Amino acid sequence: MPIRKIGYACMNLSLNEGVKKKDQITTSRTLRMSGFSLDRVGQLALQNSKDLVKIMEWNRDNGIQMFRVSSEIFPFMDHPDLGYALGDLSREHHQDIVSELVEAGSIARQAGIRLSCHPGPYTCLASPNSAIVVKAVRSLEMHQLIGSLLGHDHDFNINIHVGGVYEDKQTTAERFCENFKRLNPALKMQLTLENDDKPSMWSPKELYDLIYSKCGIRLVYDFHHHRFCSNETVEQAVNLCFSTWPEDQVPKIHYSESAPGKRPQAHSDYIRGPIPAFKYFTKREYDVMLETKAKDLALKKYLTEHAGVV
Repeated sequence: MPIRKIGYACMNLSLNEGVKKKDQITTSRTLRMSGFSLDRVGQLALQNSKDLVKIMEWNRDNGIQMFRVSSEIFPFMDHPDLGYALGDLSREHHQDIVSELVEAGSIARQAGIRLSCHPGPYTCLASPNSAIVVKAVRSLEMHQLIGSLLGHDHDFNINIHVGGVYEDKQTTAERFCENFKRLNPALKMQLTLENDDKPSMWSPKELYDLIYSKCGIRLVYDFHHHRFCSNETVEQAVNLCFSTWPEDQVPKIHYSESAPGKRPQAHSDYIRGPIPAFKYFTKREYDVMLETKAKDLALKKYLTEHAGVV
């Protein structure tokens, strides 16, 4: 079958079923700005890293082969005022965090789990505001650090959106490509770009014509978003996005469905499925990231109900 691996994003709900909130496993612990200290963020980052190991062990034991790592492992690391480097933490916190993330990455690698991340919507390389661009670069470098500590440098995809249209798409695309050039070579190789879910925003073809063709960044196809922002058929969009990935790399897609009773763009808790096995996908293997609110529970349900589909 063309679908090679299928995964879920960031949070594991199975591990926290019936667990009190204070004891839950999470990689998103943070604090208020007023309580910031290097010692405190070191403690939180260490706890987040330890829990990433537990999540990765669960993924391994349950045959999950794709996982999106949280962007919140290091609280405030990419903040314009409070930001810090790993070396600014105490030696003990630094060494222990590295040890835990190396372990998490090793588990993933041995189990064949593909790892990625998805910085938040304020990571805007195309912004006309230079301060926002500086923060975006800092955020991307933080995510690159996470991938490096996990030992998944070159294959740790960091996926973003353009972030807006601003004056017009042509000018915005040119600015995106100019700022893309500011990134270090390894980071450029990790970065991917995703289509949007609003008619005024970026379709796969626009990303291909205006950005990929100029700077070579790979495109991740989001099936759900395409419903709301498309100047081309699904087949055309998929073929465009897949063509941006070298033959020795496996393209990724995002898949979700509309949540009943909410605005159409809202993601559902579960997948009614099966994920469409479009005939034009069969030319190449691809991996699927489920973007569902029920996270691993949705993935487990999908795999149970559609055994043999992937």
